Amino acid sequence: MDQTIQKQLPEWTLEDAYGTVQDKRFQDELQKIHCEIKKLRDLLPTNPTKENVLQCLPIYEDAIEGISSLISFSYCASSADITDSAAAAAYAQTQALYAELESIASPLFAKLGSIADNDPFWENSIVSHWQFNAREKNKSWRQGLDSATNEIINKFAATSFYPVDAMYKRLNKSMRVQAQNSQGEILHLTHSQCVGVLKGADDPVLRETAQLAVNDWYKKKAGYYVDLLNLLHGFRKVQFSLAGLSDWMQPSLEQNRISKEALQAALGAIKHRQSQIQQAITVRAPFFGRKVMKACDFFAPMPSPSIKETPYIPYEQAIQTVKASLQEVNPDIPAFIDMMLEKHWLDAKVDSKKAGGAFYSRFNRLKQPRVFTTYLGSFGSVLQQAHELGHAFHYWVMRDLPTNQTEFPMTLTEVASTFNEANVRRYCAQHAQNNEERLSILWQELISCANFCLQLPVRMGFETRFIEKRQTGLVSKEEAETMMQQAWREYMGEAIEDSDPYLWCYKLHFYMTDQYIYNYAYTIGYLISQGLCLEQKKRGKDFPEFYRNFLRDTGRMTVDELISKHIGLDATKEDFWNLCLDQACGYIKEFKTLVNSKI
Repeated sequence: MDQTIQKQLPEWTLEDAYGTVQDKRFQDELQKIHCEIKKLRDLLPTNPTKENVLQCLPIYEDAIEGISSLISFSYCASSADITDSAAAAAYAQTQALYAELESIASPLFAKLGSIADNDPFWENSIVSHWQFNAREKNKSWRQGLDSATNEIINKFAATSFYPVDAMYKRLNKSMRVQAQNSQGEILHLTHSQCVGVLKGADDPVLRETAQLAVNDWYKKKAGYYVDLLNLLHGFRKVQFSLAGLSDWMQPSLEQNRISKEALQAALGAIKHRQSQIQQAITVRAPFFGRKVMKACDFFAPMPSPSIKETPYIPYEQAIQTVKASLQEVNPDIPAFIDMMLEKHWLDAKVDSKKAGGAFYSRFNRLKQPRVFTTYLGSFGSVLQQAHELGHAFHYWVMRDLPTNQTEFPMTLTEVASTFNEANVRRYCAQHAQNNEERLSILWQELISCANFCLQLPVRMGFETRFIEKRQTGLVSKEEAETMMQQAWREYMGEAIEDSDPYLWCYKLHFYMTDQYIYNYAYTIGYLISQGLCLEQKKRGKDFPEFYRNFLRDTGRMTVDELISKHIGLDATKEDFWNLCLDQACGYIKEFKTLVNSKI
């Protein structure tokens, strides 16, 4: 990338947080948490009284605020520089410490969970904001683990489970492949550069040769990746077994705060409209001169005969577009984005040391959000800025709440982000100069629809197949490859000529130690965001207040409860999800109409 352009991209600072994992501030926080854990061990009996709860809950609360901040900080530091082995080690260490804290605090929440909802005890300000979480924790599968077993599991996890994240990043860091562009030039690409090419390069030759190179590299290395997945799910299998749990899906449903019935209703609605959703792929194939699309073109920008090369969108222009697009969502958003940039809490630079992908995080102790991206100048990159800033704003509007009420699940984390994307696309379509520009914006809507409603279920399909097989033994490389093909065909059908055979290797989401069966959370978040688009049309000028209240409840309600309270519908019925799909599939109809009008 041109150095002048690179200098214009924002770079975050971690100095106003903890600096580095070796910094005295980080180490002091870590020492404080160790002291609080010891204090809890000494003060909290196996069968606590209400008085014990009032004494110990503030200690736990302070410790959890500190440890969650250190976990997030370590992850940010290790992602900013994948060669930072100290940050990677600190990430594993702090995750283990979090698990230890949760284990020690188990009697605390067992007691809270046993207290009736109408007990006057809940009026005490020390416990009043914990009622939802206490009920949740008390019903958790983790209650099947006694303290001695938990201690053994946590020690084992520290050495053989949490380090998987660093192992995975090291494997990806070793990727070096060659691809060729349309000019015949040979390019040497790292893992993050390959991901960037496949998620938005406008050069079709580069996309195809990069996909082939990636497939070839992973085919040779896939055995290492299947070993990591076997390790992850083998550990979880034992953990669930020790808890007396036979339903391996339950922990994911608990973590994502969604009922099995609601998830089944959402996936059922998608399956019943699968052929309609697949049109989000098939209507784009002719633009590539094909009857059937290839997998390498899934995320590609719309080819334009009048534009030989997609122009680079300067970062300042991208941010101005995002701010203008989100003004009506909430008038506070533009100033919030300015603050994120002024405080250097957003990173968008291109750097080979950075991990691939993008994410949002926050340091609870400091009430600071962070956004991690790689800006490549495409419209997809603009949407990525909107997406991650949506996460950050979601936290920002609830930062005054008790920390435990700001911990929203991934199913609801993905609502504000994808809703931001929808608003940016709509704004750009409204301000398009001609039909070709409008078509290119709708093209992005189709990518989102196909990604969230087809590719994400593919990823879930692979993962659930893998976990099911892992219950009876190790999964081989060949079995994993077969599972990927089965999941791909289940949702993609014949809409794509080939497949993305090693999607399970290069997607970080499969290898996360803090999230279990993470992929479907994006689908749920996207569908709810499409439902919010309908609410936005219906509520007009009253929408910003509605939306703010909706977001503030995401840390203290389940998906089912939230939809019932704020939208007045039942998430366990396909009716709600079909309304969301009506909005999403409407873009396909609009796209086809616009294409036909040009013929």
